[in-house]
Amino acid sequence: MPANRAVCRRSEPGIASGEVRIGFPRVGTIGLMDGVHDMGGMHGFGAVVTDDGADTHHDAWEVRAQVITLLAGRSMRDSIERLDPATYLASSYYERWLRAGEVKFVEQGSITPDDLTRWRDLFEHDTRARPPVTSNPELVALIGAMKPAHFEPAPDAEFAVGDLVTVRRMRPTAHHRCPRYVRGATGAIERVLGADVVPGAPSGERSVEPVYTVEFDSVDLFGNREASGVDRSHTILIDLVERYIEPAR
Repeated sequence: MPANRAVCRRSEPGIASGEVRIGFPRVGTIGLMDGVHDMGGMHGFGAVVTDDGADTHHDAWEVRAQVITLLAGRSMRDSIERLDPATYLASSYYERWLRAGEVKFVEQGSITPDDLTRWRDLFEHDTRARPPVTSNPELVALIGAMKPAHFEPAPDAEFAVGDLVTVRRMRPTAHHRCPRYVRGATGAIERVLGADVVPGAPSGERSVEPVYTVEFDSVDLFGNREASGVDRSHTILIDLVERYIEPAR
Protein backbone atom coordinates (compact mmCIF):
# COMPACT_ATOMS: atom_id res chain seq x y z
CA MET A 1 0.00 0.00 0.00
CA PRO A 2 1.55 3.36 -0.94
CA ALA A 3 2.44 5.45 2.05
CA ASN A 4 1.01 8.91 2.63
CA ARG A 5 4.12 10.49 4.08
CA ALA A 6 4.43 13.36 6.47
CA VAL A 7 8.18 13.90 6.38
CA CYS A 8 9.99 16.45 8.49
CA ARG A 9 13.26 17.73 7.04
CA ARG A 10 15.34 19.98 9.23
CA SER A 11 16.76 22.81 7.15
CA GLU A 12 19.90 23.34 9.25
CA PRO A 13 22.97 21.16 8.62
CA GLY A 14 23.60 18.55 11.26
CA ILE A 15 20.01 18.29 12.47
CA ALA A 16 18.64 14.76 12.18
CA SER A 17 15.52 14.27 10.09
CA GLY A 18 12.40 12.71 11.56
CA GLU A 19 9.85 10.84 9.47
CA VAL A 20 6.30 9.75 10.11
CA ARG A 21 4.58 7.47 7.61
CA ILE A 22 0.82 7.36 7.54
CA GLY A 23 -0.95 4.60 5.61
CA PHE A 24 -2.51 5.72 2.33
CA PRO A 25 -5.86 3.89 2.52
CA ARG A 26 -8.04 2.48 -0.18
CA VAL A 27 -11.75 2.99 -0.74
CA GLY A 28 -13.94 3.54 2.33
CA THR A 29 -16.81 5.88 3.15
CA ILE A 30 -17.72 7.56 6.42
CA GLY A 31 -19.15 10.90 7.44
CA LEU A 32 -17.70 13.74 9.54
CA MET A 33 -14.07 13.01 8.74
CA ASP A 34 -12.56 15.99 10.54
CA GLY A 35 -12.55 14.03 13.77
CA VAL A 36 -10.17 13.40 16.63
CA HIS A 37 -8.04 11.09 14.47
CA ASP A 38 -6.81 14.09 12.42
CA MET A 39 -4.36 15.12 15.15
CA GLY A 40 -1.56 16.57 13.02
CA GLY A 41 -0.66 20.10 14.07
CA MET A 42 -2.96 20.09 17.09
CA HIS A 43 -1.82 21.50 20.42
CA GLY A 44 -1.92 19.85 23.83
CA PHE A 45 -0.61 16.35 23.04
CA GLY A 46 3.02 16.88 23.98
CA ALA A 47 6.19 16.21 22.02
CA VAL A 48 6.37 13.54 19.33
CA VAL A 49 9.08 11.09 20.41
CA THR A 50 10.74 9.38 17.45
CA ASP A 51 13.85 7.74 18.93
CA ASP A 52 12.53 4.35 17.81
CA GLY A 53 10.79 5.63 14.70
CA ALA A 54 12.51 3.04 12.53
CA ASP A 55 10.71 0.21 14.37
CA THR A 56 7.41 -0.68 12.73
CA HIS A 57 6.37 -3.00 15.58
CA HIS A 58 7.47 -3.33 19.19
CA ASP A 59 5.68 -6.51 20.33
CA ALA A 60 4.63 -9.72 18.59
CA TRP A 61 0.94 -9.11 19.26
CA GLU A 62 1.07 -5.93 17.14
CA VAL A 63 1.96 -7.92 14.03
CA ARG A 64 -0.89 -10.33 14.77
CA ALA A 65 -3.33 -7.44 15.30
CA GLN A 66 -2.34 -5.88 11.99
CA VAL A 67 -2.72 -9.13 10.03
CA ILE A 68 -6.06 -9.95 11.68
CA THR A 69 -7.41 -6.53 10.74
CA LEU A 70 -6.19 -6.87 7.15
CA LEU A 71 -8.11 -10.14 6.92
CA ALA A 72 -11.27 -8.18 7.70
CA GLY A 73 -10.68 -6.09 4.56
CA ARG A 74 -7.96 -3.76 3.43
CA SER A 75 -10.22 -0.72 3.73
CA MET A 76 -10.02 -0.56 7.52
CA ARG A 77 -9.29 3.15 7.98
CA ASP A 78 -13.00 3.99 8.16
CA SER A 79 -13.41 1.59 11.09
CA ILE A 80 -10.55 3.25 12.98
CA GLU A 81 -12.10 6.66 12.38
CA ARG A 82 -15.44 5.46 13.75
CA LEU A 83 -13.94 4.71 17.16
CA ASP A 84 -15.34 7.10 19.74
CA PRO A 85 -12.86 9.89 20.62
CA ALA A 86 -12.18 8.65 24.17
CA THR A 87 -11.39 5.13 22.96
CA TYR A 88 -9.25 6.45 20.10
CA LEU A 89 -7.11 8.68 22.33
CA ALA A 90 -6.71 5.99 25.01
CA SER A 91 -5.57 3.33 22.52
CA SER A 92 -2.11 2.74 21.11
CA TYR A 93 -1.60 2.56 17.34
CA TYR A 94 -2.09 -1.19 16.98
CA GLU A 95 -4.82 -1.26 19.61
CA ARG A 96 -6.73 0.94 17.18
CA TRP A 97 -6.05 -1.58 14.42
CA LEU A 98 -7.36 -4.41 16.61
CA ARG A 99 -10.48 -2.49 17.62
CA ALA A 100 -11.10 -1.65 13.96
CA GLY A 101 -10.78 -5.34 13.10
CA GLU A 102 -13.36 -6.20 15.74
CA VAL A 103 -15.75 -3.65 14.24
CA LYS A 104 -15.26 -5.01 10.72
CA PHE A 105 -15.68 -8.68 11.73
CA VAL A 106 -18.88 -7.92 13.66
CA GLU A 107 -20.30 -5.98 10.72
CA GLN A 108 -19.44 -8.85 8.38
CA GLY A 109 -21.13 -11.36 10.69
CA SER A 110 -17.93 -13.36 11.23
CA ILE A 111 -18.21 -12.84 15.01
CA THR A 112 -20.79 -11.34 17.36
CA PRO A 113 -20.51 -8.77 20.15
CA ASP A 114 -21.27 -11.62 22.57
CA ASP A 115 -18.21 -13.49 21.25
CA LEU A 116 -16.01 -10.50 22.00
CA THR A 117 -17.44 -10.10 25.50
CA ARG A 118 -16.97 -13.78 26.26
CA TRP A 119 -13.34 -13.80 25.04
CA ARG A 120 -12.46 -10.65 26.95
CA ASP A 121 -13.85 -12.12 30.16
CA LEU A 122 -11.93 -15.34 29.54
CA PHE A 123 -8.57 -13.64 28.97
CA GLU A 124 -9.10 -11.24 31.87
CA HIS A 125 -9.46 -14.12 34.30
CA ASP A 126 -6.93 -16.47 32.69
CA THR A 127 -3.91 -14.80 31.13
CA ARG A 128 -2.70 -18.17 29.82
CA ALA A 129 -5.93 -18.96 27.99
CA ARG A 130 -5.55 -19.67 24.29
CA PRO A 131 -7.58 -17.67 21.80
CA PRO A 132 -9.92 -19.62 19.49
CA VAL A 133 -8.14 -20.90 16.40
CA THR A 134 -9.51 -21.49 12.93
CA SER A 135 -7.94 -21.93 9.52
CA ASN A 136 -9.12 -20.71 6.14
CA PRO A 137 -6.96 -21.96 3.24
CA GLU A 138 -8.30 -19.27 0.91
CA LEU A 139 -7.24 -16.48 3.29
CA VAL A 140 -3.86 -18.10 3.84
CA ALA A 141 -3.33 -18.13 0.07
CA LEU A 142 -4.50 -14.52 -0.15
CA ILE A 143 -1.95 -13.39 2.43
CA GLY A 144 0.79 -15.29 0.65
CA ALA A 145 -0.07 -13.59 -2.64
CA MET A 146 -0.05 -10.05 -1.22
CA LYS A 147 2.51 -7.77 -2.85
CA PRO A 148 3.60 -4.21 -2.08
CA ALA A 149 1.25 -1.73 -3.71
CA HIS A 150 2.61 0.71 -6.23
CA PHE A 151 1.51 3.86 -7.98
CA GLU A 152 0.13 3.64 -11.48
CA PRO A 153 1.48 5.93 -14.24
CA ALA A 154 0.00 9.45 -14.26
CA PRO A 155 0.50 10.81 -17.80
CA ASP A 156 -2.30 13.36 -17.38
CA ALA A 157 -0.99 14.92 -14.16
CA GLU A 158 -2.01 18.59 -14.03
CA PHE A 159 1.06 19.69 -12.07
CA ALA A 160 4.81 19.24 -12.52
CA VAL A 161 7.82 19.40 -10.21
CA GLY A 162 8.38 22.97 -9.06
CA ASP A 163 4.79 24.17 -9.58
CA LEU A 164 3.36 26.24 -6.74
CA VAL A 165 0.04 24.91 -5.46
CA THR A 166 -2.40 25.79 -2.70
CA VAL A 167 -4.26 23.17 -0.71
CA ARG A 168 -7.98 23.65 -1.02
CA ARG A 169 -9.94 24.74 2.04
CA MET A 170 -12.53 22.04 2.48
CA ARG A 171 -14.62 20.12 4.99
CA PRO A 172 -14.80 16.61 3.51
CA THR A 173 -17.76 14.44 4.49
CA ALA A 174 -16.08 11.20 3.43
CA HIS A 175 -12.79 9.60 4.34
CA HIS A 176 -9.83 11.59 3.00
CA ARG A 177 -6.07 12.05 3.43
CA CYS A 178 -5.77 15.83 3.56
CA PRO A 179 -4.62 17.01 7.02
CA ARG A 180 -6.35 20.07 8.38
CA TYR A 181 -3.09 21.88 9.09
CA VAL A 182 -2.16 22.14 5.39
CA ARG A 183 -5.51 23.37 4.08
CA GLY A 184 -5.12 26.86 2.66
CA ALA A 185 -1.31 26.62 2.71
CA THR A 186 0.87 27.06 -0.37
CA GLY A 187 3.75 24.78 -1.26
CA ALA A 188 5.73 23.46 -4.22
CA ILE A 189 5.42 20.13 -6.03
CA GLU A 190 8.48 18.12 -4.95
CA ARG A 191 7.60 14.94 -6.81
CA VAL A 192 4.89 13.39 -9.00
CA LEU A 193 4.41 9.98 -7.39
CA GLY A 194 1.98 8.54 -9.93
CA ALA A 195 -1.73 7.72 -9.78
CA ASP A 196 -3.63 5.97 -7.00
CA VAL A 197 -7.18 5.28 -5.88
CA VAL A 198 -8.85 8.32 -4.32
CA PRO A 199 -9.70 7.65 -0.65
CA GLY A 200 -13.32 7.96 0.39
CA ALA A 201 -15.01 7.01 -2.88
CA PRO A 202 -18.46 5.44 -2.43
CA SER A 203 -18.45 1.67 -2.11
CA GLY A 204 -18.11 0.05 -5.52
CA GLU A 205 -16.68 3.14 -7.21
CA ARG A 206 -13.02 3.42 -8.18
CA SER A 207 -11.61 6.84 -8.98
CA VAL A 208 -7.90 7.17 -9.76
CA GLU A 209 -6.00 10.47 -9.67
CA PRO A 210 -2.39 11.66 -9.63
CA VAL A 211 -0.69 11.90 -6.25
CA TYR A 212 1.98 14.49 -5.50
CA THR A 213 4.55 15.09 -2.81
CA VAL A 214 4.11 18.75 -1.87
CA GLU A 215 6.82 20.65 0.02
CA PHE A 216 5.84 23.16 2.70
CA ASP A 217 7.84 25.46 4.98
CA SER A 218 7.04 24.84 8.65
CA VAL A 219 6.82 28.61 9.21
CA ASP A 220 3.93 28.81 6.73
CA LEU A 221 2.08 26.04 8.58
CA PHE A 222 2.85 26.73 12.24
CA GLY A 223 4.45 30.18 12.39
CA ASN A 224 7.99 31.14 13.32
CA ARG A 225 8.83 29.39 16.59
CA GLU A 226 12.60 29.89 16.57
CA ALA A 227 12.52 32.98 18.81
CA SER A 228 10.92 30.97 21.61
CA GLY A 229 13.53 28.22 21.24
CA VAL A 230 10.77 25.67 20.78
CA ASP A 231 11.54 24.69 17.21
CA ARG A 232 13.67 25.48 14.18
CA SER A 233 12.48 26.03 10.65
CA HIS A 234 12.18 22.84 8.63
CA THR A 235 10.61 21.45 5.48
CA ILE A 236 7.51 19.26 5.58
CA LEU A 237 6.57 16.91 2.73
CA ILE A 238 2.95 15.76 2.39
CA ASP A 239 1.55 13.36 -0.23
CA LEU A 240 -1.70 14.78 -1.61
CA VAL A 241 -4.24 13.64 -4.21
CA GLU A 242 -4.71 16.04 -7.13
CA ARG A 243 -8.25 17.03 -6.12
CA TYR A 244 -6.88 18.40 -2.83
CA ILE A 245 -4.75 21.08 -4.52
CA GLU A 246 -5.12 23.93 -7.03
CA PRO A 247 -2.72 26.35 -8.74
CA ALA A 248 -1.36 28.96 -6.34
CA ARG A 249 -2.67 32.46 -6.88
